Amino acid sequence: MTELVLRARRTTALIVLTSAGATPVVHTLSPPSATAATAFADAVNAALPVRDAVEPRTDGATLVTTEPVPPRTERKDRWTTSRERRVQWAFGALFALGTALATATGEWVLVLLWVTSYAPFLVGCALTHIVYRVTVDRWLLRRRGITVLAVHKNSDYVGEVLVKTHSFTDVTGEERTFHGGGRLVATDPERIEVTYDPCAPKRMTTRNGPVVRTLSVLAYVLLGLPVTAVTAAYPPVSLIVPLSAL
Repeated sequence: MTELVLRARRTTALIVLTSAGATPVVHTLSPPSATAATAFADAVNAALPVRDAVEPRTDGATLVTTEPVPPRTERKDRWTTSRERRVQWAFGALFALGTALATATGEWVLVLLWVTSYAPFLVGCALTHIVYRVTVDRWLLRRRGITVLAVHKNSDYVGEVLVKTHSFTDVTGEERTFHGGGRLVATDPERIEVTYDPCAPKRMTTRNGPVVRTLSVLAYVLLGLPVTAVTAAYPPVSLIVPLSAL
């Protein structure tokens, strides 16, 4: 049998397969925390049989097989799903509630204020949704993303904007396309680094230069997060005002 050794390093468990006269083969696991990695390594090492140092060992690395993560069925990108219809009904109900409360006060200034401010509130909700998606994408790509080299396929104008298309092959062998540019890592042909989620291959991003990354972080912190906070505070504050006037 090949000797199996697990070493916990941060949130990574290394499975080292060694044999006499053979180069060790290392497989990496990524548990959710350092505690889980250590517990997993300790449990497996404790279950391994004790062997004499001179006992011959065969190369068990050939017995190890790897399988790609099956792609997850993705939600349809349409405004006709039941969840999105519920969101539309919720926004409509909130507007009707606020209008009814403002009207009940008899203060038409409150009614006008509620009606005219609701459109900016919806815009804030749209921006909040973008901030939420960016946060989720960054978190998931950081935890389980796979980085590959994408090769430039073609370029085409969308209106007056030149959009580049790059292609790469995912872990299942399927060709994927990424629309957009990124920091060049090679030329002839042009290649960029793309990180994608194997569980949802349409979730992908490219590695940009330091200037673009800095501007993205500033937009996220200085614009995205404040808009999200104001949007979240708008419904309770706007409903408390007419309630206090009743």
